[in-house]
Amino acid sequence: MLKSLFTSHYDKFAAAIVKGDEERTVRLLGKLSAEALQQLDDDGRPLLELAIRSGQPRILQLLLQRTPAPLPKAACGTPLTVLALQQTDNSLHLLSALLRAGADSNLIHAGCPLLHHCIEYCREAELMLHLSRLLEHGADINQPDENGTTLLLRLLPSGNLPLLQFLLQSGAGCESHWLESVEDPALLSQLHRTLDDIRIRKMMLGR
Repeated sequence: MLKSLFTSHYDKFAAAIVKGDEERTVRLLGKLSAEALQQLDDDGRPLLELAIRSGQPRILQLLLQRTPAPLPKAACGTPLTVLALQQTDNSLHLLSALLRAGADSNLIHAGCPLLHHCIEYCREAELMLHLSRLLEHGADINQPDENGTTLLLRLLPSGNLPLLQFLLQSGAGCESHWLESVEDPALLSQLHRTLDDIRIRKMMLGR
């Protein structure tokens, strides 16, 4: 009887998460113990994964408040932060909730730091926001991937001046020979100007 009651509450709770029914989720949350919340569904997925795949950052935040560290991985073995980046909708809010809950901003998955995964999964218009959020939570902007390539090196070919300036102003290291690959004279001039401004600022601050 107890098992069937638990199963009933759990199944209803999982269904509410998938539907994004926040009111029902809050109501059912109080009926499940902390231990029950760590259970997996029939497909081996933790409830946190259901909230992420359903694009529900508010529900994810509620679950994170009752989830002890370390956070579980998705059923496929993907870290939840990477899974959040893979979502088409609400990826920034999902990522933010995980970072506030203590997720590692410098996590490396499949040979790439989280910052690099942003390039793979985030829309260009939202890329800077995702990078900024990770940097706010301590991500190392100069952490290379398994091939020794830094974030700046990966993004130089994009020619995206605001994004490249953001990286430089955020502390991205830049070797002079890296800029030899920049073919656009106007872009190259702007990048040199940005680097000069950074050097002058550091001199004024005595760094």
